Amino acid sequence: MKHFIRITLYLVGFFFLALGVNLAIKSNLGVSPVSSVPLSISNISGISLGTVTTAMFIFYVFMQMLVLRKDFKAFSLLQMGFGFVFGFFVDFTSVLLNWLSVSNYFGQLFLLVSSTFFIAVALMLIITMEIVPGAPEGFVLAVSQVTKIPFAKLKVWFDCSSVILAVMLSLAFLGNISSIREGTIISALIIGRILGILSKMCKPHLQRIAFYNQLEIPISEPVNQ
Repeated sequence: MKHFIRITLYLVGFFFLALGVNLAIKSNLGVSPVSSVPLSISNISGISLGTVTTAMFIFYVFMQMLVLRKDFKAFSLLQMGFGFVFGFFVDFTSVLLNWLSVSNYFGQLFLLVSSTFFIAVALMLIITMEIVPGAPEGFVLAVSQVTKIPFAKLKVWFDCSSVILAVMLSLAFLGNISSIREGTIISALIIGRILGILSKMCKPHLQRIAFYNQLEIPISEPVNQ
């Protein structure tokens, strides 16, 4: 029971992240940056988005090893395991939202905004629970640790780079960029900023809830990002 709340909030974060990914897909305004590359690969290969997402998690763990070298902790390999959990959530929420179809632009915009919010909340939960970050965020955190550049700023750069790569893949193999539209750019620019705001507002309260019975972790000290 000691870590029950912490693990539960952590898994809720992954569920919200998967929900945000599929809300962006359902908006038809362009997928969120976190899923732009996996979705492009999924469309090219015909493999499910959840499976491709799991493979990408494994790739980002290896990238962390390259960046951190001797500072990489074996415990971080758990990111691969949670990659399988997230991949399942991605395919599960896709089925869960299968009924959802919106053709009105304002309705689509609402789904897009909801997507960015869910993704930002998800990232805050995953990072604040201090179990292991999602593998893409773990990679960004690793770069932040080495370069001393703030995580929120690097997250924006990472999202923009992901979009550029997704565009290149889609054009090269599909001849179009139908899954990447204005919503993708909007998400790339604001998710990191929403994350920064939510972290300042909610992180102390989440820490108090999650770590209330772990006196060795001072609530007043911010979690390193």
